[in-house]
Amino acid sequence: MKKLRQIRYIFAIVSILTAIALVVFGLFWQLDVIIAASVFFIMFITGLFVVLNFEKVRKETSAEIESNLDQGSKEALNFADVGVLVYNEEFIITWLSSLFIERKLDRVGEKLFTWLPDLQDLVKGDVDHVYVKIDGETYVVKKLKNAYVLYFKDISREYNLQSLINKRKSVIGYVNFDNYDETTEAEGDISFINFNIKVPVFEYFKEHKIVCKTLYNNRLLLLLDEEKYEVLHKDRFSIINTVRKEAKKAGFDITLSMAFARGDVESEELDSMALSLIELAQTRGGDQVAVRKAGEEVVFFGGSSEAREKQSKVRVRVVSNTIRDLLNKAGNVIILGHQEMDADCVGSALCMATIAQGLKKETCIVAKSGGVEAMINDVLNFYKEDIENNYDLVTEGEAINRLNDDTLVIMVDHHDAAQSNGSNLLKKAKKVIIIDHHRRKADLDTNPLLLYVEASASSACELTAEFLPYLLRRGNILPSIANIMYLGMVIDTNHFRVRTGARTFDVAKSLRQLGADPVVCERLAQEPFAMVKKRSRLIDAAEKYLDIFAISALDDDIYPRSIISQASDQMLQIKEIKAAFVIAMISKDEVAISARSKDGFNVQTIMEKMHGGGHMTAAGLQRRDEGVGNLKNELLQVLKDFKNKEQEDESNNVE
Repeated sequence: MKKLRQIRYIFAIVSILTAIALVVFGLFWQLDVIIAASVFFIMFITGLFVVLNFEKVRKETSAEIESNLDQGSKEALNFADVGVLVYNEEFIITWLSSLFIERKLDRVGEKLFTWLPDLQDLVKGDVDHVYVKIDGETYVVKKLKNAYVLYFKDISREYNLQSLINKRKSVIGYVNFDNYDETTEAEGDISFINFNIKVPVFEYFKEHKIVCKTLYNNRLLLLLDEEKYEVLHKDRFSIINTVRKEAKKAGFDITLSMAFARGDVESEELDSMALSLIELAQTRGGDQVAVRKAGEEVVFFGGSSEAREKQSKVRVRVVSNTIRDLLNKAGNVIILGHQEMDADCVGSALCMATIAQGLKKETCIVAKSGGVEAMINDVLNFYKEDIENNYDLVTEGEAINRLNDDTLVIMVDHHDAAQSNGSNLLKKAKKVIIIDHHRRKADLDTNPLLLYVEASASSACELTAEFLPYLLRRGNILPSIANIMYLGMVIDTNHFRVRTGARTFDVAKSLRQLGADPVVCERLAQEPFAMVKKRSRLIDAAEKYLDIFAISALDDDIYPRSIISQASDQMLQIKEIKAAFVIAMISKDEVAISARSKDGFNVQTIMEKMHGGGHMTAAGLQRRDEGVGNLKNELLQVLKDFKNKEQEDESNNVE
């Protein structure tokens, strides 16, 4: 090594002296042909000397290293396809074993990282091995501790075999034609849908050489492998767009939901995963793809359509009968809402309590823990006499004292235990049912006996009110409770302007017949002057971001969640704004975001990236011990990433 360095120094010195000589001769003696030839001869001799000595030193170095390897070691290295590389402190390759020479990879004298830049982390000690590709072959590289030596193991055969095995791993998928049963009531409709919508789906999977079998009129089974799944993924599951567009042209509400289960597990487990995923995709509104690899989180693609209302009430009757059976078998009933209960949460809780008490079950509602929004708290005070005389409102601790093995716990207007006003109770409960209208999150924290999540419903009050004809004798609900339920629907639909369908108005009609008074409800929804001013401050603080977002963030006061929601609703009316976000403190140690959207923009996916949730057009989150500024910066980054990587975002992978 020292000899090599000395040669480089000699060559550099001679070159410098030659250059000086050229300058001197040129300036003072007018350099002629003889001098030029002499200089050229000197440089040639010097260069030849360097090259000859460099090759000599290299051979000496190689011989020295080779001598340290006995014949058995060299044969073992060659048999195992292992190469050895030696470099110096300047990361210049000084020696390569015969494996490299035989494969015409003689890089002695070159910079290590110029040739193989992927080795930097290994040489630094950040990793214990790396994989590199050289001329189509794959090597695993390790470093000898405390030495400038790298070992290269050729694993091309194993790597190619593993790649082939990975490509051939089984994937099970399901396809569901959303709203098929509701759409195919006429014979002509069935023929049109089968030819114009279902046939292209079969052809799509046939084109990709995927086994596609019909299970029911609206459901298909897919059998494929990882290689074919990757092709679908790169194609961005374009068949979903095809179905939506063809159905829309024909005036049908049919969309496509798809689910794929992947991973190195048994086929039975894959099938179970895929079935859960297709149900998840549907409860989130359909028109999307849900994918899960065993041991990993669910990934969603699509979801750019709002959930379609289901016209058939068959499921309502089936769910009602199931609830009756569970209530009859229960010893007592505990009803839970979410933290900071709003009108929809309180109304649906009171409705389920009325049903349970109608079946002679001891029932309590956890409403003295977790908080209640200011407006609905005023309403409860307004109907204080009816509430106190007919319902048992308790704290979570009191409810836990009443919990036993045959207690039925009913969660309303939420399905996430972390958001519940009885999260500790849920950890101990053995029998739980969930009634909610928000898009389902991928993994539940509870194992419910009944999961009734309808993302197409306007509110939890709409869902629970539909049970009344099946579970409660007419007239057994107080007009005050009907008013609270009607109020919950009014607020969740922004006065029946968003997320409404025919069933929404059917329920509103039935509540009106049970004694709900829209005039009284409007009066109950009125706000104090101070609240109006607070909402105006939030709207006034709004700023435009990336041309299509409006964001307001204030930490100057405590704002009720209802005011935050109303502010985001109003900001959405601004021209060119597709999504509005309001960030504010809702208590001394808790901050919230209210998100609203239009024109097909999915705020639920934005909130889910920040561990929140909700609907496609109305979502949000709450955080404890978090500043408004920090949450705003996080939101800005999420929105920026969304704009920069629209092709990878859930709302844009499938248009």
